[in-house]
Amino acid sequence: MTNLSLKHLRIIKTCNLYASSIASGISMAVIGPTLLNLQEIVHTDIEHIALIYDGRSSGYLVGSLVGGVLFDVTPRKQFLMTVFNFLIAVSLLAVPWCRSMGTIAGWLVINGLSMGALDTGLNVCCLNLWGQDCGPFYQALHFMYGFGSLLAPLIASPFLDDYHETTSMNDSMSFTGNTSTWDSVELIVNTSNTLTWDSVGLTVDTSNTSTWDSVELTGNISNTYQNDKFPSITYAYTIIGIYAFVVTVAFFIVCIISPLDASGNKNEANKTKQNGFMFISMIVTLTFLLLFFETGTEIGFAQMVTAYSVKGPLKLTAVAGSYITSAYWAAFTLSRFSSIFLAIKFSSLSVVVLDLTFFTAGTVVLLFWAGSKEWCLWLATILLGIGIASFMLQLSHGLNVTSTSPIKFLDYLQLVLLLVKWSSR
Repeated sequence: MTNLSLKHLRIIKTCNLYASSIASGISMAVIGPTLLNLQEIVHTDIEHIALIYDGRSSGYLVGSLVGGVLFDVTPRKQFLMTVFNFLIAVSLLAVPWCRSMGTIAGWLVINGLSMGALDTGLNVCCLNLWGQDCGPFYQALHFMYGFGSLLAPLIASPFLDDYHETTSMNDSMSFTGNTSTWDSVELIVNTSNTLTWDSVGLTVDTSNTSTWDSVELTGNISNTYQNDKFPSITYAYTIIGIYAFVVTVAFFIVCIISPLDASGNKNEANKTKQNGFMFISMIVTLTFLLLFFETGTEIGFAQMVTAYSVKGPLKLTAVAGSYITSAYWAAFTLSRFSSIFLAIKFSSLSVVVLDLTFFTAGTVVLLFWAGSKEWCLWLATILLGIGIASFMLQLSHGLNVTSTSPIKFLDYLQLVLLLVKWSSR
């Protein structure tokens, strides 16, 4: 009976890890589709709002370091998972209520720190739960992250605003008639956003005192964002925050039932030591060089493709841009799922070469045709999603995952994010 209970408890803990991985994926991906809304909320431009990625990546870097140490030294891993999931939930709920760059950047630093620690803990806890049998569970864990990233733009799209109205315009209209009196002049403007009249001037050009030959009504119309107190994306962030809070409750319940996690990977750790420090360092360094390009595309492209679709030469709607982001994460998720079975039939090298082929094809289409043809942007997005999905899994296939190897990968990942962001300025 005890063994059966332990088995069920391990399954419950694994399900919690999957639910948390979905929350982490949603949290990572939701900023991209809602970036233009956040720009409007804090009244800044696209260049300055993109600085929030620096803050979150820096927080992620620190979080992966701190989380790696905490998960390595404490047996109360369920408690740590509860805390970090709670911080993710709170930060997501707070983001749409921020009204300055400082506050929104601060909350996203907390969000990044929590995700960095959480992603490290997810890998470590999966390893502790299943030991040398963790292979398929580890693959499924990363698949759930992709699935969560796919959900983010779908959740956000119903609450996105349209940004193709002119933010400020000088409008003039002429009225002609042969009447001696004007009872009223009515101006009807068709727009989805509230308009504010800064000034209205009435100019009359008449040849006599009894007849109006022409009336010109001029007005300075400014398009203002009137939803400062309750922007529409609040609903999207609230939905995601509530889900993260439910995951927090699930971890808290397990924390009460079974607060301690055993570390059952001593044999695997010894095997890793046999490979030698130089060998592991060389593999991780070479992996970093490849991940430099892969991660810059995976995160950077996914976060900015919606803004590019709307503000770029194609001038798509924000909803269409979010659907393109969804297509990217859908291709990413399906490719990551299929790589589980490809790894059974083919070697890791063969799968990586196939990934590079898709990656290169998507890059070529993106550079030369995506700026002028919408279908090319869709094609490039899907090819990139397919090409980079299984890099992380295949490159780490030959390494035993310990509590420190996820930290190395995550630290390199965040260094890449910062370098790519700084180099793009």
